[in-house]
Amino acid sequence: MDYHLYHQFDARFNQCADSHWSHLSRLTNLLIILNISMFFLTDLVTKYGYYYTYYSLFFLGVVAIGPLMPIGLLNRLWYYLIFLMSEAMGIYFLVVSGWYWVSTNSG
Repeated sequence: MDYHLYHQFDARFNQCADSHWSHLSRLTNLLIILNISMFFLTDLVTKYGYYYTYYSLFFLGVVAIGPLMPIGLLNRLWYYLIFLMSEAMGIYFLVVSGWYWVSTNSG
């Protein structure tokens, strides 16, 4: 990626970083609640061994803890992208768990 182009993206991110982090945090909280209600409260994890649910909760937990780290990197684009990728991995494992649930008709 062009060095100048990255700095343009970084400058635009700095203008509304608070909004990006708050939206990511809200989405993460909703996905954690969805994950727990779909798989843990229905005993699908313990009965049928949905291990991807644990992976999803791990990645979503990393995203939930990321903004709480007091290291002063919340206005950095690369720091946000790390947690955005972690969020994407959490969503992937959540979707795969749901797909497995539907395809095996275990629920």
